[in-house]
Amino acid sequence: MTAGEGNEGIRGRRHPLRRFVHRTLLLRLAAAALALAAVTSATVALLERNRVSGDAVAHALGRADRFHALHGELYADPARVDASALRDALLAFRGNLEKISLGDFVAFRLWRPDGTPLTEIYLEANGTAPEVRAAVAGWTAPRPGDGKARGEAMRVGGKPHLRIVLPIRDPAGNALGVADALFAFSPETIRAFRSDGLRAGLWIALAVLLTAAFIYPVVLHLTGRVVDFSVRLLDANMDTLETLGNAIAQRDSDTDAHNYRVTLLSARIGEEMGLPAAEMRTLIKGAFLHDVGKIGIPDRVLLKPGRLDAAEFELMKTHVEHGREILGRSAWLQDALNVVLYHHETVAGKGYPRGVAGEEIPLTARIFAVADVFDALTSKRPYKNPFSFGQAMEILEEGRGTHFDPKVLDVFARIAGPLYERLERSDAVPREELSGIMRTWFRDEMESLEY
Repeated sequence: MTAGEGNEGIRGRRHPLRRFVHRTLLLRLAAAALALAAVTSATVALLERNRVSGDAVAHALGRADRFHALHGELYADPARVDASALRDALLAFRGNLEKISLGDFVAFRLWRPDGTPLTEIYLEANGTAPEVRAAVAGWTAPRPGDGKARGEAMRVGGKPHLRIVLPIRDPAGNALGVADALFAFSPETIRAFRSDGLRAGLWIALAVLLTAAFIYPVVLHLTGRVVDFSVRLLDANMDTLETLGNAIAQRDSDTDAHNYRVTLLSARIGEEMGLPAAEMRTLIKGAFLHDVGKIGIPDRVLLKPGRLDAAEFELMKTHVEHGREILGRSAWLQDALNVVLYHHETVAGKGYPRGVAGEEIPLTARIFAVADVFDALTSKRPYKNPFSFGQAMEILEEGRGTHFDPKVLDVFARIAGPLYERLERSDAVPREELSGIMRTWFRDEMESLEY
């Protein structure tokens, strides 16, 4: 997988990414229009309800004043109110009133100043009497409030009603009691304020959609430029990744093929373990660049055909720190340090350079350690011939819980056979598979523009 081959899949996503941006913009603009329409409809409905409620309260006040002028003497003395006479007067008064289109009163309850009920009247209307009785039966004495009439919206029988509280006072301002009335809005009124809200919502939605249609090309153009820049930036980052990998190959003839194999093995283990996209990208970058620090190792040590002596091995171990220094200068490659710094650690804590153990070692490094040793065992090196698949798996198993994470070994054991067979066919296999893997996981990084 050359730089051009590896990035072809990424660059080839430019047009699909533009379609993704188009789709996202359209969906979000449509969602904004619908949300704004819904909020506006609800607001208009609330304002309209408050308006008709205010009209109902004003209507109730007017009727209360008229009734008080005609029959005020019936409750002038709260201690001596004739509830039956008061009830008859209320029924007669209501029967003589003109009907209004807004609605009508369906129940009354009168309260004494001490909060005890005095009398109540139910008026049969549209078959709602049972629901009305149940609603009024649940009323408690109204709060004194500020002495002004007030309304409280409620639903009775599934329809909007208004409970209107009217303080009753004598000419001197003394409290004589409270009139509690249930007002039922007419079907025409209910239809009117519902349709007004719906109409307002539709007009607002239309206005938002027209505005969105006007600004959409501008937003799309600007977003398209951001997308193109992001794709070019990702291309550059991918080139950096592969250039560094190829630079290592110039120092160590075996590292080139090894890089592709261990990156493929690591990625397949990570996928099998269900790593999230961000960790998969970390694993891929770290696996491909795990030995980048070998650029700083002298040829006499790096290219020595036999085993290293103790002093040479100590010098070789410094490639981890060299890798940290190289990758530490790149913000995009910072997360690869999880593999570069820890891939020679062991779960028993006897590795290098820091001697950390268990879950102190990043999971990506624990995954890579299995892939790295497996490839080293099954590959030909200047100082050894390749081990067979069975021998390599036995050696890995011997390191369970000491060198390797048992959970990672279990996952690798499930997929190792088919992977090994594919890698044995040709050196082109890991390049081809890895190209597809990188398209899959690094494409997600571009599509994170949605957020």
